[in-house]
Amino acid sequence: MRIIQRRRRVSVAAAVTLTAVILAGCAGADKAPSESAEIDPDATISIGVRFLQNSWDPSKMPGATIVPIYQFVYDNLIGLDAELNLIPALAEEWTSPDAGTTWDITLREDATFNDGTTFGAEDVKATLDYYAGEGSNTRADLAEVASVEVVDDLHARIVLSSPNVGLPEVLAGRAGIILSSETVQSGDFAVPVGTGKFLVKKDVEGVEVDLVPNPDYWNPEAVKVAGVKLRWIEDPIAMANAMRSNEIDMAIIEPSQADAVQSAGIPMYDALGSQLVAISLNPDLAPELSDPRVREALSLAIDRKGIVEGINFGRGLVADQLVAPNRFGFDKDLDPISFDIDAAKDLLAEAGYPDGFTYTMAAQANNKQLAEAVQASWAEIGVDVELTFPAGSGVADATWVKPTIPIATQNLVPEVDPAPFLWRHISTDTIRNPGKVDVPGVEDLIRKAKVTEDPQARGEVFQEIAQLVRETPSAYLPVMWRNYTIAYSKDLVGVQEWQAGYPIIDGIGVAK
Repeated sequence: MRIIQRRRRVSVAAAVTLTAVILAGCAGADKAPSESAEIDPDATISIGVRFLQNSWDPSKMPGATIVPIYQFVYDNLIGLDAELNLIPALAEEWTSPDAGTTWDITLREDATFNDGTTFGAEDVKATLDYYAGEGSNTRADLAEVASVEVVDDLHARIVLSSPNVGLPEVLAGRAGIILSSETVQSGDFAVPVGTGKFLVKKDVEGVEVDLVPNPDYWNPEAVKVAGVKLRWIEDPIAMANAMRSNEIDMAIIEPSQADAVQSAGIPMYDALGSQLVAISLNPDLAPELSDPRVREALSLAIDRKGIVEGINFGRGLVADQLVAPNRFGFDKDLDPISFDIDAAKDLLAEAGYPDGFTYTMAAQANNKQLAEAVQASWAEIGVDVELTFPAGSGVADATWVKPTIPIATQNLVPEVDPAPFLWRHISTDTIRNPGKVDVPGVEDLIRKAKVTEDPQARGEVFQEIAQLVRETPSAYLPVMWRNYTIAYSKDLVGVQEWQAGYPIIDGIGVAK
């Protein structure tokens, strides 16, 4: 039996080379207490977040940005460590005897749900069947799952319709968040029933979530605090002010506020290329966008370098591809996308739109300046956009759930393995591509990547994908890889530089 545990590590050396200037700005801040400091077991922490869940049903989450919110109360089948390596979680082992078509999962025996019921293979089957069903936002992640079989209480078998050597990475993401089979059957997600670190004490929708430790959690060493308050703070300035005034103990700080927060002696670290800011296009709501020449013109009329350096204060990377420069699958030989207003005008004229057109474009609050910069450069080629800024998950709702807006900025979180991320955003059969923008040949290449075990050969497949997407722009125009600049209180002990998302507080405590 062959174990396929793909433990792909972020290339830290490459990331540092690419972002030396970015990281230089984070040096010199006061450090947190020594790791040997005594931890106060009665202390609680408050964390600022820009998004909260709108339901405790993970299948309804609008985007992967809020996966860590769910992971406070639920566990994944497979976990990720701070450097994006696969690690055991509810699954102790995952093996494939046939190069990725059948996966045998061995489960831990010491996990229980917070309602007292025992975790087992029936819950894995119920969860994955539910996620793969109609109406689930995680359906595309599990499109190849033909069946989930209960071998016995602690063993499940996942059978795919076609091989996918990257399935463990999928199960380390949102599609691997495990629910109680009883919850799935009842459909009642008002109070989350999970095997995770915390229980929900209070949930005020769109305001805050109060959490207390789960006394029966299988890994108690991960929980070092007596409680957590997740506070929704959408405005970047308000977030920075809350951090500086000690109202919150941890936050993602926008680049425009980072220097001020750092100058207050607050420690920070950067999670490199954590989020792709891209512009989504839906031809169903704006037929001109179905022409690849129009999509290419819009792409050429984006000043990516100016956005990264000017608006994002250098805390990020130019996005020319749907894979980050410091991640597996990036094509380092592909030339950058130029910023060329004249070429964009020529393409629009060639496509039959010499006078441009008018659209509405939605953007999140943290993309306001970026959207305004794109609005200004598109105006130079005759494309006028009216900006709107829906609160909370409003952008995702208006572009993916019930599409009403044709163009929007999107904050996308890549997986460890590029294949599911590319499939979710390029396939013509997913909620993330409601206008069914087709890039000929790419879906077949993504399928090929899923069955290719050799890393070098797999990397070459992803390079082919990058080249095809450059030739025929997809429904997503990449703009910037945004770093998460994470600030944390000097009173916190055990802070790790998690690359897997925010907020993750495993092992974090408060010094006495």
